[in-house]
Amino acid sequence: MFLIFKLIFKKKLINIDYVNIFYIESKTIFKMNDMKEVLDEINNISSKIIDKLNNLEERIKKIEKKIDMINNKNITNQIIEENLIELKQEVLNIEESDVFKAIEYRDYRSIMYIFKLYYKTKTNETYAYPIRIIGKRKFSYYDNKQWNNDPFGHYCINVIFQNIQNLFIKYNDMELYDVSYEDFIKNQTFICKLINDKYKRDIFKNIIEEVRINNI
Repeated sequence: MFLIFKLIFKKKLINIDYVNIFYIESKTIFKMNDMKEVLDEINNISSKIIDKLNNLEERIKKIEKKIDMINNKNITNQIIEENLIELKQEVLNIEESDVFKAIEYRDYRSIMYIFKLYYKTKTNETYAYPIRIIGKRKFSYYDNKQWNNDPFGHYCINVIFQNIQNLFIKYNDMELYDVSYEDFIKNQTFICKLINDKYKRDIFKNIIEEVRINNI
């Protein structure tokens, strides 16, 4: 640009006023170009900020949705826990017909039938048992309106089998119920097996699988 000015001065093609005007206009054009670049950069930065804000808004929505799901689950858990049958030593209140239907199997199915019938709690479409699996061979049980740790499931096994065994003993009575001598002997043999620790642990695996599938 300055070379052009020098040539113009040397050849005296135009006067100095025109040169000044040309210089000023050229400078203005450069400034406008600089301004355009600045505006383009501002627009580019603004676009990036808007994109980030949109992404942030989407993330916030997802977080809020997760929080709502957690709150709803906590509410559901609370409702179910309020209706759970506590796992404790007690006399099971079960119909006579169901007891005899269960004991006819005289194997793990007898225990599973009573366990599901008595301890399974349903709220809407959700099922739950008063047992939770919290780790490998680590469990907890619901009693006294709270969850209690039960390493290796010793408490759960003893209470479940003691309650069911007592139930079967109560109804395996030839004098009070319509039980033949043959059935009495078969039932009594099965009932005695429920004392064996290995037998109970083997059946407890089926109970835990049932809990795993259905629990909240």
